[in-house]
Amino acid sequence: MEDGSRRGTVSDGRKEEFAQFEGMRLKLIDSTLEVVGQVGLENLTIRKVSEYAQVSVGLVHHHFENKNNLVYKTFVYLIRRVREQLTAGRRGIADPVERMKFTADMCFGDEVLSPGAANVWPHMWSSSAHDADVRRLCTAFSRRLRSNFIHDLRNAGCDRTMATIWAIQAMALVHGLWIEHRVASTITIDEVIGVFHGMIDDATGQLWRMNMRGAPRRQTPDGSGARGNQSTSGR
Repeated sequence: MEDGSRRGTVSDGRKEEFAQFEGMRLKLIDSTLEVVGQVGLENLTIRKVSEYAQVSVGLVHHHFENKNNLVYKTFVYLIRRVREQLTAGRRGIADPVERMKFTADMCFGDEVLSPGAANVWPHMWSSSAHDADVRRLCTAFSRRLRSNFIHDLRNAGCDRTMATIWAIQAMALVHGLWIEHRVASTITIDEVIGVFHGMIDDATGQLWRMNMRGAPRRQTPDGSGARGNQSTSGR
C-alpha cells in the first residue's frame, strides 16, 4: 500500500480522526462492508461500492483517494466502533466477572462476525504484518483489550502476575476461537461463548476456592467448624 495516497489526512490529528465517519463517508464505509460481505475484500472495487451506495465513482474518490485509502479507513472505523461499544457496555457493569464476560461476548458479536466485518478483520490482521499503520491499529486494540481483561481479573482478586497470565490466555482465546468458528467452522458460537466463559469462571473460581481454603474457620451453633463467608458468591 502506498502510504501517502492510502492514509490521506489521517495524520492531521485525533480530532479529524473522530469527525471523519459521518454523512456520506459513513454511508460509503457501510456500503464497503456490505460489498465485502458479498464478494470478499479481495474482489472489492470502488465501482462496486459506488453502485451499492447508488452514488458516482467520482463521489467515492472525493471522500477516499483510492481503494487502499477506503480499506484503511474501514479498518479504523471497525476498531473504533467495537472500542466504543466495549467502553459503553463495560461502564454499566459493576461485577468484574460479568464485565469480563461481556467483553468476551463483544469479541464475537455482530460487529465482528457480520459477513462484511468477518471478511475484513482477517485482512486487517494479515496487513499488519507488513504495514506499520495497520500494525499500530491492531496493536493499540489488542493492548486495550488485554488491559481490560487484566483490570477485571485484578478487580476479581487476582494478583498482577496471575491476572496477566489469564489475560494472555483470554487474548489467545479471542483469536483462536474466532478462527475455529469463523474460518474452520469447527465449533458453534454457543461453544465459543461456553469455552470463553468457562475460562473466566475457572480463573476467578480457582481464586475463590483458594481464598476459601485460607479463610479462618468460625464456630457454628452446632459446634462444628465452618469457613467464613462460605455462603457468599465467588464473584
